[in-house]
Amino acid sequence: HLPELLPHREHQIKQIADNLSPASKGRQPQNTFVFGSPGIGKTASIKYVFREFEDYSGIKTVYINCWDYKTATAVLSKIAIDLGYPVQRRGWSKDEIFGKLIEVLNKINKGLIICLDEVDQLEQEALYDILRLDVKSPLGVVAISNNPFAFANAEPRITSSLAMDEIEFKPYTLEEMKNILQERVKYGVTSVENGVVLLAANRAVQKGGDVRVGLQCLLKAGRLAEQDSSNKIKVDHMKTVIKDVKAVKPDILKGKLTDHEK
Repeated sequence: HLPELLPHREHQIKQIADNLSPASKGRQPQNTFVFGSPGIGKTASIKYVFREFEDYSGIKTVYINCWDYKTATAVLSKIAIDLGYPVQRRGWSKDEIFGKLIEVLNKINKGLIICLDEVDQLEQEALYDILRLDVKSPLGVVAISNNPFAFANAEPRITSSLAMDEIEFKPYTLEEMKNILQERVKYGVTSVENGVVLLAANRAVQKGGDVRVGLQCLLKAGRLAEQDSSNKIKVDHMKTVIKDVKAVKPDILKGKLTDHEK
């Protein structure tokens, strides 16, 4: 779910938008590296900017999660497919896909911004191939990682070509977390007792500031309230479930790992 508003990320959203907006005027955008701990609005902020650009600026955007698309062939294919030009990953060589993508980009003749989420999972060859896409229209890259040193081992030719502006996302404070969860409660929950949102926010801050932890608390407390036929989520419901809500990121990653990687 991508909310209509992203409280307490207005400054970062403006920075990202300022970096990328030259593409709407036919100029080269500023490549950007966004980093910070899990669940603090990095991906949501990029998707928010992408949604606005798609709606109002004429810039084309492609979002890629590098857990799912790690190789150069997979990434180049994903870009072409998202732009509406299917390619066959099986049976086509990487060079054929690369050539097709250049043809597609020159055909649409619009600025393109590619987001590489979890960029530290990506093969370096894929980054290199993106950088050597020689097209008429502007092309920019946004990379996202939990690791501020995601590019520490990248080849110098890649880092110098990327020339990325870095934007750090810092964890939410307790008050900020409470505001964010309160905003979600307005849309997703009929009624909550005073203190419920504060307890969920506090748990989320304790577990690294991950908003998803707070949302899990509300979800589990809501299910318990339904089982009790209660017309609102009560503090007692929250206190019952809160101790069982752990950090969410490891569970997300587990779903993407092979048995050997686990």
